[in-house]
Amino acid sequence: MKKLWLGLLAFGFVLSSTAFAASNAQLEERLSDLEEQVESLATDSASRLDISGDFRFRADSTRAHVVRFYQYNPFDGTVYGSLGGAMSPITTPGTGPLNYGKVRNDSLFTNRLRLNLKAHATENITLKARFTMYKIWGEESSAVTAGPVFGMNAFTYDPNISRRPNDNTLRVEMAYANWTNIFGLPMWVSVGRRPTVDGPPMQLKYNYDRRYATPVALGVDWTFDGATLGYAYSAPWPGKVRFCYGRGTEAGFTGLDTFGASNNFNDALLYGLSWDVINDPDAEMFANIQAFRAEDLPSYVSYTVVDPSNGYILYANPSFDSSGMGYQVGNIYHVSGVFMHNLMGIDYFVSGGLSRTDNHLPSHAPQPGFLSVPGNNQDHWGWAVFVGLRIPVEALNSKLGLEYNHGSKYWINFTPAADDLYLSKTATRGDVAEVYWIWDIPDTPLSKYGKAFVRLGYQYYWIKYTGSGSWMGLPVDTDSPNLQNPLYAQMFAPVDRMDNAYFTFEVNF
Repeated sequence: MKKLWLGLLAFGFVLSSTAFAASNAQLEERLSDLEEQVESLATDSASRLDISGDFRFRADSTRAHVVRFYQYNPFDGTVYGSLGGAMSPITTPGTGPLNYGKVRNDSLFTNRLRLNLKAHATENITLKARFTMYKIWGEESSAVTAGPVFGMNAFTYDPNISRRPNDNTLRVEMAYANWTNIFGLPMWVSVGRRPTVDGPPMQLKYNYDRRYATPVALGVDWTFDGATLGYAYSAPWPGKVRFCYGRGTEAGFTGLDTFGASNNFNDALLYGLSWDVINDPDAEMFANIQAFRAEDLPSYVSYTVVDPSNGYILYANPSFDSSGMGYQVGNIYHVSGVFMHNLMGIDYFVSGGLSRTDNHLPSHAPQPGFLSVPGNNQDHWGWAVFVGLRIPVEALNSKLGLEYNHGSKYWINFTPAADDLYLSKTATRGDVAEVYWIWDIPDTPLSKYGKAFVRLGYQYYWIKYTGSGSWMGLPVDTDSPNLQNPLYAQMFAPVDRMDNAYFTFEVNF
């Protein structure tokens, strides 16, 4: 009997041990499955979605000098008929002599918030977007950066709507999709609102960790909608070539006589080539050449007027109709390039550009011409150079930057979205010198994007010719007595000198 009980106990122990072992194995298997699912979810979320951003506080103090000139009043109908012929102060009630002299704004403060989103939809398709809020302290528009001196700043429109100080709205600065590795080849297609601002070499001054945008900054700083077809190569050195297309303005329906106004305008198009001749991170060397055509440019585009009480500003917001207030003026051919290199820790760059107008100005056009006066259909060449360097000061955790650029009389580029508060320095017909100091705040980052720094800078503008940044109107020497002649009456006050000191506190997250 004793042996029987011992046998039964042994059998029961074996059964219970086997059941426990089976239960344990199942539990471990389930736990392992759960761990894999959690890890997969975490990895999937981390790999699919990437969110970052930056905040900037900026303070500017500005002085400018306006030369004596004749102000053009476009609302006097007698002026339209007189622009092509002789005028005098007595017979031309649409003009008047003005002398602004020195103007100043001791302090202007701005806040800028930018949020970046990157999402992986499939293995080879990625969405990227940036949302921006940019405003002046105590203001809901950019009017105080405009009149009466910098009149072109009175307009916010498609190329600069997210880049000019405005209200506290969060706007879409860019949103585009990339499809890479097409057919297993090193080629891609990208379409949407393009990354076309803060291009090389601007990443040095803005303290970006890498190149941000495609276009050479001397030629293009313009947020536009378009598409790119690109191909990457690795021999004899790494590089990329892109064919780009964009739309500058949309004409809408054409050929219809609506309320007495016939729309005969075409869409304004921008298309061309951007070639990273060298893009070699190991050698810390980069070179890009871009060439494009801006086709069927209008005399003016559709603006949002930031100061509706200002009649002169309202005038510059015409409709494209048969009244002669708006018309297509021609095409611009543009070539620019940049070479960047890091030599013994010092970053330096050399950039140059050429522009040429192809004038199609209507003979009946009563208003300013295509870099000319009405009735003059001459084409013009322009050129510009831009050089600079950035020197590390490691003992102070800092960088010192020096930049200089020059633009000729007929130089024209596409930079209304440049990050200069009053006038795009690369668009200047004259000279601009700038010095800046960056101090990287020595603090431990809590993310791969985390860093903070301050930047102190000073710019001095010697503006030689009027109309910087605009393709409308004849550039006039700011030292010329012609500015006091009603024949050369100016829409906006001509500035010949300006200096601007600025301070920024910037946080990347």
